[in-house]
Amino acid sequence: MLTPFSHRAQAGEVLARSLSRYAGRHDVIVLGIPSGGVPIAFEVSRHLAAPLDLCFLEPITSPRGDITLGLLGWPPSQALHDTVINALGMNDELLRQATAQAWRRLRQRIHHLRPPAPPPALHGRTVILVDEGLSQGHQLRDAGGLVRRLGAHRMVAAVPVGSREVLQTLAEVFDDVICPWQPVPFDVPSSFYADFRLVTEDEVRSLLLRAWGDWGVAETEGAF
Repeated sequence: MLTPFSHRAQAGEVLARSLSRYAGRHDVIVLGIPSGGVPIAFEVSRHLAAPLDLCFLEPITSPRGDITLGLLGWPPSQALHDTVINALGMNDELLRQATAQAWRRLRQRIHHLRPPAPPPALHGRTVILVDEGLSQGHQLRDAGGLVRRLGAHRMVAAVPVGSREVLQTLAEVFDDVICPWQPVPFDVPSSFYADFRLVTEDEVRSLLLRAWGDWGVAETEGAF
C-alpha cells in the first residue's frame, strides 16, 4: 500500500503548505491533539510562525464508566449531554462527583504532557486544530465544539490524511477543513505512514518547549 508520509514530521510539513494562507497572522494559534497530533502540529506551527499548544478531551462518565454524560476540554471548557443525564435521572450531586473525577483525570494527563503554564486565550482568535488523521472524526468534531465555546473567531480542522466522507461532516463545526491527502478507499490513518511509532510523553513536552522557546507562547487566560 502507498504510504505518502515517511513520518509525522513530514506529514506536518505537507499539511503546513496547505495552510500557507494562515502564515504570519497574529490571530492564529495551533492546537495539537495529543499525542500523535503534536509532532504534526509542531511543524504546522513552525511553518506558520504561530504559537503552539495542546487540546485535550476527557469524557464525563457515569459511576460505572459505561455511559458518557458530557465532555471536558482543555483549554478549559465543558459540555453536558442533558438528554442522557435526564434519561438516567442523575441528581446534581452525582453529576458533580462525576465531573470532578473527570477533571482530576484531565489534570493528570495535562501534568504528564504539558509544562506548567496557564491555558492560552482563544477568544477572537483563529484556532487550527491538528490531528494525525481522520477516520471517524468524533474526537476532532468534539474538540472543535468545545473550543468554539471559548469564543474562537474562526475554527480550522487540519489533518494530513482523512476520509473524504468524514471530512465533509466537519463543516458543521469548522469554518475551514484542510486535508491534503484524501484517498479512496480510506483505511486507518496509521496505514498512510511508514513510521507510526508511539509518540511519548517526553516527546510531546519537548516539542512544546521548543515551540515556546523558538517562536513564543500564546497570550494566556490566567491560572488553571
